[in-house]
Amino acid sequence: MKKAISKINKRRSRTKNNREHLQKKVGQAPGQLIFSGDKKVDLIKCETFIYNAAELAYYENDDIAQLLANREEGKNIWINIDGLHDTEFIEKVGKLFNLHTLLLEDVMNLNHRPKFEDYGEYIFFTIKMFNGVQNEELDYEQVSFVLGKDFVISFQEKPQDIFTNLRERLTSGQGRMRSKGPDYLFYRLIDTIVDYYYFAIEHFAEQLETLEEDVLENADKESLVKMQSIKKDLVFLRRSVLPVREALSGLIRSENKLLKKDTRPFFQDIYDHAIHVVESLESYRDMLSSIKDLHMNAMSNRMNEVMKVLTIISTIFIPLTFIAGIYGMNFQYMPELSYEYSYPIAWVVMIVLTLLMIYFFKRKKWL
Repeated sequence: MKKAISKINKRRSRTKNNREHLQKKVGQAPGQLIFSGDKKVDLIKCETFIYNAAELAYYENDDIAQLLANREEGKNIWINIDGLHDTEFIEKVGKLFNLHTLLLEDVMNLNHRPKFEDYGEYIFFTIKMFNGVQNEELDYEQVSFVLGKDFVISFQEKPQDIFTNLRERLTSGQGRMRSKGPDYLFYRLIDTIVDYYYFAIEHFAEQLETLEEDVLENADKESLVKMQSIKKDLVFLRRSVLPVREALSGLIRSENKLLKKDTRPFFQDIYDHAIHVVESLESYRDMLSSIKDLHMNAMSNRMNEVMKVLTIISTIFIPLTFIAGIYGMNFQYMPELSYEYSYPIAWVVMIVLTLLMIYFFKRKKWL
């Protein structure tokens, strides 16, 4: 229960921070670069991969302008930037590749919904990336991609990501990434993110199974708090994934020549995966609703059991109270009161009545 309450408090704090960041942007001119998020790294890390089918060169935190100037003709470049708090650096990168200021503004807006935009000479795509589960919480960040004629730029909040395997394959020359154009790398990056959505929904599946078992065994306040926490996570994930479907649909329909004909079917495959993830989230939301109904029914049944026991106890004491009430009246002439064995007889009668009522309740299966 403490973990669930801690998650709710963190979520409230995150919502408060987002509200404060949004207030900074109110009234600002369009294209104004304002970082709307929490600083997650002290220093920006910039990885650069310059490659073709035959060779690859890797650089870390080198001057991008110098690398672009010395790049050989026919080589593609992937620039991965970790850390978005330095507006001057982001603006410098934008000027090097002639990126629109509105695009850079979206890059630095970490609360932006996933979307696709076609700028003609380049394509912009932003999406929520889920890195896995840490301390029973989804670890996520905002990631943006820019696809150009011979380059791909990725903007991330922090260095830890899910592209390790992709980097290894690119470096070792495995697969088709080095022989294909930058649009194929662009596809692989988005595909990796969408594939990791399955790990997120698997996390929810495990949580819901555990929660259902807990509710069946003991429907208490802790289960209700867990349900509320899972519900908020499901809503957030659905809100993050649902626009991805729309963005991918726009990407598929785009006639931009940066997306080659042989690469386009791969984006259709990602679109199908996104639909499947959304459908899974819908089924889990229905499952959570069923568990909530189960919890309410269990609580209601428990209350009914308590009321049944109290009612049976009250019913047993009704005749006993009647007898005690009659002989508790202070009339002067009551023959039974002067009888020597009146007291033990009264006890015997009340005990027999109690046993008969208990027997009757058991015959009726009320006990």
